[in-house]
Amino acid sequence: MSEDPRPRVKSFKPRDWTLVRHFEFVCKRLGLEERDAFDTALRHWIKENEQTVRLDNFIQKGTTIQIIQPQQVNIAIRAEVTIVKLELSRILRVLETASEESRPTFLSDLARAVLRASKVYKVSDDQELEELLTAADQYFK
Repeated sequence: MSEDPRPRVKSFKPRDWTLVRHFEFVCKRLGLEERDAFDTALRHWIKENEQTVRLDNFIQKGTTIQIIQPQQVNIAIRAEVTIVKLELSRILRVLETASEESRPTFLSDLARAVLRASKVYKVSDDQELEELLTAADQYFK
């Protein structure tokens, strides 16, 4: 009997079982094998983090690290800000007069737009975008 040449996967217990149940639910709903979804997520996480270096490995304990963010916003971010502001404005205008039957569709559109806009807001700190996100927030209370 030959031994399996593949390395064994380390077994670990997750800290958040709610997250595990949610993962299982989403995989089942999408018709995905859990191991395939896990492999994809793990590959993505490794790609995003493999070049990351922990700064605390290079400094004395108790040292404060000040990170200075660049003040210049590039054209791609400005374009993205413009797009999400237009999208949020449009959806908010439509929601003011939307019928009860079309309202769920527009609320779903608003949720997607808010997710996108909040990511852009983090890097742009655009005041008008912040106001639009605040206005959108009233629909999720």
